Amino acid sequence: WLVAGSGVAVAALLVLLAGDPALHPGVVPLVAPVLPLWPALAVLAGLVPAFAAPPVPPLTRTAPEPAP
Repeated sequence: WLVAGSGVAVAALLVLLAGDPALHPGVVPLVAPVLPLWPALAVLAGLVPAFAAPPVPPLTRTAPEPAP
């Protein structure tokens, strides 16, 4: 649930913070836009699953039974 919830939280926060003018930079004159703090933190919340999700179990193969 934590993995799915973090995805929903990131999507909701970015929708709420989409009104920030820095997220819609102009093209003339061509300059690098500033990075707003709150949308950047919302994207960082997307890293939660990297640490919260359980590790993938290793693949184990069983040898086939020899034919009689």
